[in-house]
Amino acid sequence: MELKDFSNNFDLLLNSYATSASFGSTDNSGSIELDEFEKSQFLTKAQENIIEGLYNGRNPLGESFEETEELRRYLGSLVKDIELTPVTTSSGAVLGVDSKSKFFTLPEDLWFITYESVDITREGCEGNNTLEVYPVRQDEYHKIKKNPFRGANNRRALRLDLSENNVEIVCKFQVDKYYVRYLRRLKPIILTNLGDENSIQGYNTPQECEVHESLHQKILELAVQMAIQSRGYSINRDK
Repeated sequence: MELKDFSNNFDLLLNSYATSASFGSTDNSGSIELDEFEKSQFLTKAQENIIEGLYNGRNPLGESFEETEELRRYLGSLVKDIELTPVTTSSGAVLGVDSKSKFFTLPEDLWFITYESVDITREGCEGNNTLEVYPVRQDEYHKIKKNPFRGANNRRALRLDLSENNVEIVCKFQVDKYYVRYLRRLKPIILTNLGDENSIQGYNTPQECEVHESLHQKILELAVQMAIQSRGYSINRDK
């Protein structure tokens, strides 16, 4: 769906709902008017809500990302891969709390991590030198770090989230590279040039919807529902 179609269909659907909605009074004009900035805000929020629902399974189907071929196709264009090296100082020294930890900076467009692993140097071993990475909370880590089964061990490394998109990887071995597969953050849907005074997530120029076309109508319908509810209407679905 092109931007002009989003805008025109938004108005049509919005006022078809508004005509059947009720404030509890008889003098309701049954018309709602939104400018392109307001419509862009609702479309962007609806897009985020739908993608989050598809990722975590909180959707009408109750299915999460990669559970079905359909959902993989919906989100496939958002999947990215990156291989990261440890953060170093200006002198080249690797940063970490101790010899078992390394810091890494995640990409700015990262939204949700779907898979992660590390390449390690394991002395005297030429076999599999890749370990999967498991996220843990800061408070949980302090409880399990000395546990040989739940802490970092021969089979897994741990990830602790830090501030400003940085993470700490705790591993029993030397970590050489950190591999991350993730869903990238979407650009907002912006229907027109917003000028210098308005912006959405730092953007103020027209931005097309980036997700699979089969989701466009779902985004439009949710955005309109959010707009209706923001004006105090209740939606009559039995018209």
